[in-house]
Amino acid sequence: LFWGKNEAWLKCVDMKGDGDVTSSGEIWSYPLTRHVVSTPAITDDGLIFIADVGRTVHCVDRASGKSLWTHATQGDFWASPFVADGKVFIGNRKGEFFIFRASREKELLSFFQFKQPISATACAANGVLYIGTMTDLYAVAL
Repeated sequence: LFWGKNEAWLKCVDMKGDGDVTSSGEIWSYPLTRHVVSTPAITDDGLIFIADVGRTVHCVDRASGKSLWTHATQGDFWASPFVADGKVFIGNRKGEFFIFRASREKELLSFFQFKQPISATACAANGVLYIGTMTDLYAVAL
């Protein structure tokens, strides 16, 4: 990821070259809505999920760098997307929590509204999804 004050890009770079391959090794570049705090999640079947401070979730094709779908929200994303069990879990600073199908077509499976902002990345263990807001930790049986 590369970002400036109001711009950011998700880039694929071939690291096999000599020296600084930032430009010479670039395979593709995907512009994001605004700068990014989170890290991308990449699936085995070639999907990249990333969310930005521009209040947008992006699904990008790993091979081509082309947008497959986006989803506009009401809040900035500081948390990273978490992919597990064929789903993408992510929350934002407005307390919105989204569960998408991890697929090339956008499918919103569930939406929850929490009372507090979400800055932390969701995680799962032993069949339980953990969602941390600024004040509370929720454990949801999957």
